[in-house]
Amino acid sequence: MLITDLSHFNLIHIFECGQCFRWNKDENGIYKGVVGDFVMVAKDTEDGVLLECDDEGYITEYFDLKRDYGELKNIFFKDEILNVAMNYGYGIRLLKQQPFETVISFIISANNNIPRIKKIIEALCENFGEKICDGYYKFPTPEVLSKLTVEDLSVIKSGFRAKYIIDASKKIASGEIDLNEIFTMNSTDGREYLKQIKGIGDKVADCILLFAYQKFDVFPKDVWIKKILHNLYKVDAKDFDLFVKDKFGAFGGFAQQYLFYYGREFI
Repeated sequence: MLITDLSHFNLIHIFECGQCFRWNKDENGIYKGVVGDFVMVAKDTEDGVLLECDDEGYITEYFDLKRDYGELKNIFFKDEILNVAMNYGYGIRLLKQQPFETVISFIISANNNIPRIKKIIEALCENFGEKICDGYYKFPTPEVLSKLTVEDLSVIKSGFRAKYIIDASKKIASGEIDLNEIFTMNSTDGREYLKQIKGIGDKVADCILLFAYQKFDVFPKDVWIKKILHNLYKVDAKDFDLFVKDKFGAFGGFAQQYLFYYGREFI
């Protein structure tokens, strides 16, 4: 599939904004990543961005291609600060990711940096996931991970997060937590439901809700985004939640991604 309108689509913006961890760029500038059961390839060409996958419909859903991001940006047109951020990260699109993979990935992300997160996730997949082809593995299932011990997971070097990975996998494999149920929940209920899993607090839950369930009203808040809100909007920590709700409303997740990508470079 060839993407020719690049006014709202940029591979660097999409893959380097902190929402996903299984895409890597090779020496030729070509991105390759495992998405569900597929190895996807994404590369810039003279005619546009070429996206390659065995299931073209999956590409459309994963990259949120049916959404008009120009119309979305017009909602924030009067916010001068966000406009600067949107112009900088104009090509960001919110990916629709697999729920279980997103749960485990953002448990791993807690108090961690992106290179290390990616390294841990790849080790997890290589050691416990099903092989797709040379060098590429599916994300392991909750059933497989639920049978492991902390000692088994020492090979991925996830530290204290190992016990959280196992807790999540056991609860999901047993049916105690039904990830499909979250699709029918509002963000508040979904957040509380996810927090039954050890290692998931508000920020991790909100990342899961945004990146796997497209609950666009959530606004994940980590140290970086709090600093960005304080420096750009002069908001005190005690007022963050109310400010975000009033300012961005049902589209907070989009605003968060633009501000995070911009603020990480300039704040």
